[in-house]
Amino acid sequence: MRQILLAALLLLPMLAHAQEPAAVTQLRRLLGADVTLSFDRATATDVAGSAVLSGAVLRRQNESIRITEARLEGLRDDGIARLSLRGIAISGGDLPVTLERLDLEGLAIRRPAAGKTVQPGDVTADLLRLEGWRSTGPAPVNIGGLSIEGFGAGRTGQASLTALEILAPQMGVADRLTIARIAYAGLDAADLLGAVIAQRAPRRAPGRQSLEIEGVALSQGAAPIARLSALTLRGEITAGRPQTGAFALRGLEVMPTPPIADWMQRLGYATLGAEARLEATHDVTAQLLELSEFGIELRDVGELNLAFRADRVPEDMDASGAQSARLLSARLRYADRSVFQRWVRTQAAQERIAEAAFRQRLIGQSAAMLAGPRLADARNAVARFLRGEATVLELVAQPRAPLPISQISGKPQSSLDGWRDMFGLTLTAR
Repeated sequence: MRQILLAALLLLPMLAHAQEPAAVTQLRRLLGADVTLSFDRATATDVAGSAVLSGAVLRRQNESIRITEARLEGLRDDGIARLSLRGIAISGGDLPVTLERLDLEGLAIRRPAAGKTVQPGDVTADLLRLEGWRSTGPAPVNIGGLSIEGFGAGRTGQASLTALEILAPQMGVADRLTIARIAYAGLDAADLLGAVIAQRAPRRAPGRQSLEIEGVALSQGAAPIARLSALTLRGEITAGRPQTGAFALRGLEVMPTPPIADWMQRLGYATLGAEARLEATHDVTAQLLELSEFGIELRDVGELNLAFRADRVPEDMDASGAQSARLLSARLRYADRSVFQRWVRTQAAQERIAEAAFRQRLIGQSAAMLAGPRLADARNAVARFLRGEATVLELVAQPRAPLPISQISGKPQSSLDGWRDMFGLTLTAR
């Protein structure tokens, strides 16, 4: 009788495996010999390669993954048609994680050549969606939801991430970062990841691309450090037409924190607000690059705008090729929104002299730098600004002929007169 009982005990695991759905047996083989799989219950469905598992546990050494419910549909050696997991807990490793839900559709993995590892371009997936990610450890990360569609080499997909929270005391100035939403569309994410790994330039995919980040907040405990309403990047590549790109930053607000807290307090700024925008066009056929606008505005501080046109700019220009580019025209404009007046008032008070006297001293210093009859217009423009009669300074470059970058770097000018002649510079104030 004792021998019969021992034989029965040895046969039980074999009988359990023999009775489990074929999809579960196939899953064990795909997981490898170093991973064990157990479950409370497994039920086969009518679809080949499909099963439902309850109370599943995966173990490898000290690590374990517990899954309340797992649904497998169309499991193959190179992927799966659909995977749905609920109630996931990962423990025993460096990053303990709990996850409310994970869904995966249309997964296929191309086997790499012998001695090679799987690269992002070897993986395709129609959909990956997860909800309720919570991790612990030195830098806990929480994610409300993540969705990735159309992942794979040569596929332009889209993705979104919501309710991201990172707690990281080691950041120093701040210990908490939250982002309401991050989304991209029209990007080949597999090629982008492959480019990062291989340290190469990503492929330029035709069509429209966009990246949006909304509701960013940085804080130290309960004290806010900085906030950002939105950041947007957009681009479009269409055959036979110039490539376009745009960037916009809206609603950036920075609180008085090191290293700018003393400067803000001295000039009377409780917070700093900023906006930024950029629009550019690149005609690859004509090799013409035009930055129509690059503007940075600091609320109650100042606004800086830059625009330029350059030719002989190929699509994939490296540092050496940049020497062949030529500047056609450029414009730099600064509009004071009170920071100069605040600085003058503060400096005059510290030196205990009248503001008018302090301004006159600045005018004398600028006149010495811009000496000579050919710089009279520039000298007068700066004097008007320093005196407070103008709040905008605009510097325009209009070379008599296209100006090669190699000439700028190869023949540095010894005087402001020389730079004025080279670039065709004019400075005006209003």
